[in-house]
Amino acid sequence: MSQERYELVLDPTDHWTVWDNVTGVPVVFGDQILGGLTEEEAEAALRVLMELDRTRAATAVVDAA
Repeated sequence: MSQERYELVLDPTDHWTVWDNVTGVPVVFGDQILGGLTEEEAEAALRVLMELDRTRAATAVVDAA
């Protein structure tokens, strides 16, 4: 079973971090660590990152063909 690259982690202060399961550290996007977020902010960031990964993977398949 494959694990998603990114996941949301709730910290003890009820803030969210977008975690990168490949690197093992919080995601840095646009020079910002994606931590200390509201749930809504974290979910929005997660959707963007997952869409970027899907687009990158689709482009790689087309380029390889």
